[in-house]
Amino acid sequence: MFRIWIIAMSLVAMVALAGAARANTFSFVSDRLTLDPGVTPGAFLTDANVAAVDAFLARQPVKVVKIARDVSPATIAAIYGKYKIDYTFADFEGPDAVERTRSLMSRIKASSVTGPAVSANRAFVGNYHFFPTVVDRTAPALPSPYANYFATGINMATEDLYPGSPGFRNPASGDSTAPNIRSALFTLPIERMTLTNVTLPAGHAHVPYVNRFNNWGNLSLDTDRNAANGYQFVTLNQLPSRGDFRAQVLHYRLRGADGVQGLDGGVVGYTQQQFQADIAAGWNGTAEVREILADPNARRATLDTQVKTDGVLKSLENAGVVVSGAYSEIKGKLVLLVSNLDESAHAVSMPARIGGRTVSGNFNVDAGAHQILEFGASGATWNLVEGHVVFEDHNRAGTGVPEPGMGAVVAGGALMMLRRRRC
Repeated sequence: MFRIWIIAMSLVAMVALAGAARANTFSFVSDRLTLDPGVTPGAFLTDANVAAVDAFLARQPVKVVKIARDVSPATIAAIYGKYKIDYTFADFEGPDAVERTRSLMSRIKASSVTGPAVSANRAFVGNYHFFPTVVDRTAPALPSPYANYFATGINMATEDLYPGSPGFRNPASGDSTAPNIRSALFTLPIERMTLTNVTLPAGHAHVPYVNRFNNWGNLSLDTDRNAANGYQFVTLNQLPSRGDFRAQVLHYRLRGADGVQGLDGGVVGYTQQQFQADIAAGWNGTAEVREILADPNARRATLDTQVKTDGVLKSLENAGVVVSGAYSEIKGKLVLLVSNLDESAHAVSMPARIGGRTVSGNFNVDAGAHQILEFGASGATWNLVEGHVVFEDHNRAGTGVPEPGMGAVVAGGALMMLRRRRC
């Protein structure tokens, strides 16, 4: 079942707070009260900026904290013992990430205010790349983070969904049979998010990290295969467009993500303002999607990781096609988002039954296109009402750079900046 209080993270960033030389914050788009997003800031917490973060959190209705370095018990007591911190994003990497995350979670659960909320799954803690998928079919041959997730006691999945990452298979690296590079960049993150959602324990939150593109550490998607001068990727018609990214974010939401948190965009000339706008536009979706999600009892239409195209059942990866959607019994409506990142048009079959009703027929989707299909309930069937192209943007000829340096965005009157590496 959909939860309309979903949060949608828009930017991870840093901002100077009063009383701190370099206090850090990030912002997120929230539709807890409305389907139209607003930007709400959160704070990076360190032992050196407790007073500033305290004053900052006092003004925020939804309290969000990011922790990139270990903090002392006194800091935990000062913040988590005073406020209910709704979302905590740890950013620990390396061989000791499990132990550091487990220690942080233990201290947070022992705090007098946030602790009881975490134990009751009314406040959430996660660490970067920790998610409960037993077998990650989207990765080349990497170990599953399943054991890490449960070893720490956290209650929020934050898997990385970075198109271009060496953590995903791709035809460029010879380990994917996707139709092309761009379709693998699009479908495999959606599949990873889906696998995470179906294995997520009841009551846990799901807020993955997303990006339009990031090929850090991936020589197969480095144009000159020379890491010494950075992992630049220049290609024609294979880099995800802004429209593709918007569609990808909407697929995440329709498949049950409680939110998404962004990195830096990863494309030359792609500003933080544009990145934030694309996340918000994708998360909010179209008018048809918003109408369905306005029903608090709206339900997901499908979590399938296979799709039938031209009469043949394939994985999302091999088809280059994804179908996601939601339906409302009260409104008697079903909306499906169909994305085809292949170089050829396809006749796409919808899931045979959705909400106890059949969906008949095939629907033609052009190469590189995203379509919204709206259906009305009629007895035991869903009948097509209308369909139209969405997120139309065929500019896939950009230059991808995963470490663009200092990105900036203005939100809520504050200048926010970020520079960090992710693999």
